Amino acid sequence: MIDLHLHSNYSDGLDSPSELVEKTLNSIHDIKAIALTDHDSIDGLKEFLSCGEDKQVITIPGIELSIKYEPDKEIKDVHVIGLSIDPSSQKLNKALKMQSKGRIEQKKRIYDRLREEFDFSITFEEVKNLAGNNSVGRPHIVEILARNNPNKIKNYTKNDLFKMISIGGVAHVFREFEFTLVEAVELIECAGGIPLLAHPGIYEVKDRTKFILMSIKSGIKGLEIEYTYAKNRPFVNTEKAEWAQMFFPNYFRQVAEKYDLIKSGGSDYHGGKKGIKIGDANVPDSYLKRFL
Repeated sequence: MIDLHLHSNYSDGLDSPSELVEKTLNSIHDIKAIALTDHDSIDGLKEFLSCGEDKQVITIPGIELSIKYEPDKEIKDVHVIGLSIDPSSQKLNKALKMQSKGRIEQKKRIYDRLREEFDFSITFEEVKNLAGNNSVGRPHIVEILARNNPNKIKNYTKNDLFKMISIGGVAHVFREFEFTLVEAVELIECAGGIPLLAHPGIYEVKDRTKFILMSIKSGIKGLEIEYTYAKNRPFVNTEKAEWAQMFFPNYFRQVAEKYDLIKSGGSDYHGGKKGIKIGDANVPDSYLKRFL
């Protein structure tokens, strides 16, 4: 078994990169390889790779990039995973600094809208303190909204709040700088990595096969096949959770084989959030052979 989609406390996970390695070694599963794929950040890779040296698990450097909204291509809240990247790539490091700056400015503008237009009690300092060393993300904003405004949000679920600050939501703000799909692919390949479409089953598109073909044309080399669909948006706590978990891995496995795409998969582990554990996606070792 392998797990090529893990997050540390350098983005929005709870565990340090070293803790991810140790938890993998102590897992009840026989996990052969893991990848650290923090959101728009490679800051944890040095610790991750160092801890993985001489251990009975292969540690693979990765990243998960947020992609710019491109409605003409039905690209909305899409993520691309880059595996086996070189963390020392100057082009990658420079681009991520620009992405990080755009991310912070976007979140600040969202806080302003939530306060000024919707009268929510929330400040940048509160969200930053909650995030700690992590990159500030939408889950942190949702936590502060729920904590500070119990009466105002009593008829909202956390998913409702998340949608409010996501693309199409009433309080959403676009980033001034963000990678297009083509730019993300080029950046990953420039850093020696393999670009993969993350959790393809969660995207709202008219034709999934056409969306994959568009992604291939943009340079995507593989798909995340196994994934914890039943425990993640938009299927968690819905009647489609079990269906999604059964349908999507089989469907995308067939697509990957038809178009000769590299197969990957991962739990999207964030430190036990949502009840997800390392290895929960049950990704087969066989994927690793072609990947290596």
